[in-house]
Amino acid sequence: MTARCDETLTAALERHARERPGAAALVDDRDRLTWGAVKAWVDRAAGWFGAQRLPRGAAVLGWLPNCAELYLVRLACEQAGLFWVPVPASQGKRELASIAERVRPHAVVALGRFRERDFASELDEVLAALRLAPLRATVRPEALLDLEGAGPAEPLRPEEPAHALATTGSEGVPKLAVYTLAAACARAHAQAALLALSPADVLLTLSPGVGPARAAWLAAPVAGSCVVALPVFGTEAALELIAAEHTTIVCGSPSQLAMLAARLEHADTSSVRLWYTAGAVLSASLAAELEARTGARVVSTYGGADFGGWAAPALDDPPAVRHGTVGRPRGGTEMKVIDPEGRALPQGAVGEVVGRGPCCVGGYLSGPGSERWRDGWFHTGDLGYWRDDGNLVIVGRLKDVIIRGGDNVSPSEVEALLRTDPDVAEAAVIGVPDTVFGERVCACIVPVAGRAPGLESLRAHLRGAGLAPFKLPERLLLLEVLPMVGDKIDRRALQQRAADSASLVHAERRAS
Repeated sequence: MTARCDETLTAALERHARERPGAAALVDDRDRLTWGAVKAWVDRAAGWFGAQRLPRGAAVLGWLPNCAELYLVRLACEQAGLFWVPVPASQGKRELASIAERVRPHAVVALGRFRERDFASELDEVLAALRLAPLRATVRPEALLDLEGAGPAEPLRPEEPAHALATTGSEGVPKLAVYTLAAACARAHAQAALLALSPADVLLTLSPGVGPARAAWLAAPVAGSCVVALPVFGTEAALELIAAEHTTIVCGSPSQLAMLAARLEHADTSSVRLWYTAGAVLSASLAAELEARTGARVVSTYGGADFGGWAAPALDDPPAVRHGTVGRPRGGTEMKVIDPEGRALPQGAVGEVVGRGPCCVGGYLSGPGSERWRDGWFHTGDLGYWRDDGNLVIVGRLKDVIIRGGDNVSPSEVEALLRTDPDVAEAAVIGVPDTVFGERVCACIVPVAGRAPGLESLRAHLRGAGLAPFKLPERLLLLEVLPMVGDKIDRRALQQRAADSASLVHAERRAS
């Protein structure tokens, strides 16, 4: 039996448990579950929720790392008619409090302790401050959580809210984007088809979240693919799992894939057929390197947790499309590139990307988000253009554009060229205040081990690549690692670091 496009995730789970009960379904550092075991766990947990007499659509908040429960409780909530709100363990008390205040959860599934943090005490503090007393279930490091009960459970209907995804909060307060079950299933089936997922696939998720991990917790259950969850990302641990689990698809952020690429020399990646990424634009040079060194294809998708619409190249697209664009809209998504007055722009013209479609959010929990929907279109804040072959190229963010003496500089353009320098492992470009030009271009560089690139050598490399003189960096900040918010570079932290740093290298004023 094959999947139907209107099949829910719990219906797909029931199908796999019936047809392939002994096949591997979910693996973390504590347990290995078959489809039969996953179905049994979800049935018990849904019965447990039912026995608690929670109101239909009640929110269940999960404050969890990349572990089996992150995937299992989501399915149990769908089966029990509840609303799932995952919060990555990387979020702190401030973010958790912001989310819990708006969600008002009836139940919380959270860690006790993890990586030297006392999550139980932090949660106690947050809930007490908000005067909330939800039902609580504690996940412990030694064994899989077991929720067992026999109460009534009625699955969610397509039009009902299924989950809320918290953004990384680049504006300070995480947005909570609400997806109906219909939108989640539309994304799941479209993504499974795009990646040609099958029961033979094994997806390794390098971190929890809503970017590349979405293929694992939405599309994999539809296709019957196994998911392997890495609790804490590390290059050696990830490469060991790829070899040990015969991983076919690696789901990671561009930064994570860059770190893996630097350690491939003695790694066995022969089982990998796809490097799957989302959350930021993957550099063309990194994509080409991964493909050349492993023989596996790179698929880089575009979208956002607070949007839901998405674009991606096809697996059989040529390298020029897969490496240099984000492909075409998928899953019924419509996209336009518009000017500041909202008029659609022709091919080749840069403007803001807007979109809509069946995979999109259905609303936002009290707080920011809805203001970006105007006249039925979501304004992404991203700058892009259509190539003449119908594929979309993202060139930067409206708010990240550096205005230097009246000229606009796109950070992503400069970053992509910096990454082609042999001395550069990772790069981010920001604007720093300047009394003469308003802003100057600052390159924030993580050097290749044992290298120490200078500002003038980087400028020479960029000039050789044909970059316009006004786009050349005039400041340099060398770092051991780029600060991150979720799976994105924390540009505000970089700007603060540049403002505070005595080691910031300046170009000569005449270089302007």
